[in-house]
Amino acid sequence: MVDGIHEVVVRHAIRLSCFSLFIGYCVNINVSGIKCPLKIKYFERATVFFANQLLDPRTVRNLVVDVEIRSKLSVQGECVDEEGTRNPRFFTIALRSQRNVENMIKTLAHEMVHVKQHAKNELQTGFVVPSRGGLQVFSKWQGTVWRPKSKEDPYFDAPWEIEAYGREVGLYHKWVKYAG
Repeated sequence: MVDGIHEVVVRHAIRLSCFSLFIGYCVNINVSGIKCPLKIKYFERATVFFANQLLDPRTVRNLVVDVEIRSKLSVQGECVDEEGTRNPRFFTIALRSQRNVENMIKTLAHEMVHVKQHAKNELQTGFVVPSRGGLQVFSKWQGTVWRPKSKEDPYFDAPWEIEAYGREVGLYHKWVKYAG
């Protein structure tokens, strides 16, 4: 169970009840790891909101996103393309359970940017490429294998992370403004 978000969810429940009128296209969302129906609905609606902000309606209608709230996750969040194919449509987002709902929603926004990147075939992961000393696994960004330069951090300087960190802030503020 996620502690500390019940109050936020209840406070926004009435405003969010009108949310489905705003969203014209629905993504198939499954939220697990929490038991409270209001909390589940809150995360479902935030996920749908982010999907509609990031993707065109046809892509959104065909998406399936499983959001798993986990108490033992070594990172804030992660996005897994469950298909590993071109233009995938099935994803799992894992979020670390924490008291601060704002951080969880920001992380959800960040991971939904990765969903967009995979769904639009901007990001492909798991390419084995010959390298000094053997083979290494790299990712393709916009069709080109991306390798960090000598002074670049392999995580923070990756173009898909730069986009995700940049967009999470704006998406979060749009969600807060909309959700009240």
